[in-house]
Amino acid sequence: MKRFTTFAWVAALMLLATACSKKVSLEGTWYGKQYNSLLTVTFNPDSTLNIQSEASSNVSMQARYTLNQATTPMQIDLTRTSNGMPAAGIARVNPDGTLELCIDFGAMGTPKRPATFDSVPTSMTTQYYKLTRDKQSVMSDIAPKVKAPAEAQLAFERNKRLGTGINLNAVVDGNLHPGYERDAPLPDSEIKSIADVGFQSIRLNVCWSKHAATEKPYTIDPAFFKKVDHIVNECLKNGMAVSIDVHYYPYINMDEPDENVPYEENFERLYCLWEQLAEHYKDYPPEVYFDLLNEPNLRLGAEKWNEIVAKLVKIIRKTNPDRTLLVLTPNLGQHWTLNQLELPADDWNIIVQFHYYLPHLFTHNGLAYAHAENSQQAVWMGTDEEKAPILYDFDFIQRWSEAHGRPVNMGEYGTVNTVNKASRARYLGFVHGEAVKRGFSSHLWGYREVFQIRDEKTGAWEQEILDALDLNGKKK
Repeated sequence: MKRFTTFAWVAALMLLATACSKKVSLEGTWYGKQYNSLLTVTFNPDSTLNIQSEASSNVSMQARYTLNQATTPMQIDLTRTSNGMPAAGIARVNPDGTLELCIDFGAMGTPKRPATFDSVPTSMTTQYYKLTRDKQSVMSDIAPKVKAPAEAQLAFERNKRLGTGINLNAVVDGNLHPGYERDAPLPDSEIKSIADVGFQSIRLNVCWSKHAATEKPYTIDPAFFKKVDHIVNECLKNGMAVSIDVHYYPYINMDEPDENVPYEENFERLYCLWEQLAEHYKDYPPEVYFDLLNEPNLRLGAEKWNEIVAKLVKIIRKTNPDRTLLVLTPNLGQHWTLNQLELPADDWNIIVQFHYYLPHLFTHNGLAYAHAENSQQAVWMGTDEEKAPILYDFDFIQRWSEAHGRPVNMGEYGTVNTVNKASRARYLGFVHGEAVKRGFSSHLWGYREVFQIRDEKTGAWEQEILDALDLNGKKK
């Protein structure tokens, strides 16, 4: 009897151990949201997975995965990723059946496995996903299609007026780089040259914060106003539209400290700057546009940026009820954050702006500040494989524009002038051409520095690039 009892206990313990060691199956398709857009993750029987982000080709990938279920939380590793970046992460299946993944991507040997499931990662290389098997529950929480009123058509017409433009950088933007003197006079002949080669508009990058008082009412220097006015008037004189851009603002769109103005006070200062700008330019023609702020930083996040946008629109509308505004997407103006942008529901004279520099290692080849100093991607041949991610992203942007009744401006795109010249022309021509097909206006970056397409010393333009951009519509 004693032996039987002992045997029964051993059998029970073995059954319990077997039950406790039962492996969790992740196979099948899971759904979630990323940047308020649909994210799909499929675990295949052959230990591969597919991640598909509706909003970004940069996040979409295929990979081989291994899952260590002996640890708590489970450890997941991705190798042979189609984007060339392996990853280390953690995973857990919750009692409600949802799956959480927190994964860090990086070059070989650099991914750092997260210690916790942080739904708002502090690192740009870390992704957090909360997934469910129920697709409908995810779709019902994503913004539905908007029925735009007839008045929305005005912004689309104004967007056509912007057409194909260029950023007038390194003139009054205050951004210091060796070899360039900021806020130096710009000969009127250069603005005429921009118009003569076929550009229809200029995005005028202005660092207002370095030319305004640091105490209330934050008055803008009248002499600087006069300098900017001259450039604006020359643009109009040469038949170009011009968007006045608040560019390079410490603390708000850059990480530079500002010893003179506390962090929170910068928001009030920005409102005061726009109050002055709106009053100053209120009588200018509709060919002058207001570009609210360049690349709102990650510290702001979507919620704070949406709050700022709402306040700025109210301020500007007091003196400029019919002015067309350009508003960037949250978190550095990325296209994949379109669904995180919230615009005033009663204001349709707004153009939504995004910036596009993918593939990053090609467009920023060799630039240390962009973490691309060791990049070997200096060639872009225009293969179907190279075009596919761009088409994927632009299709998403177009769908968003049509669903929300908002026109779109590609406020920046470009490549460094150190990459292969023929590749550069192919890339810029393709990106610009796809934007034109979809009705996006655009502004090439840029006029000066390493992204320039014109030799400052000789005044000669890169003809191969101008031909690729087809500024005069000869290819139509």
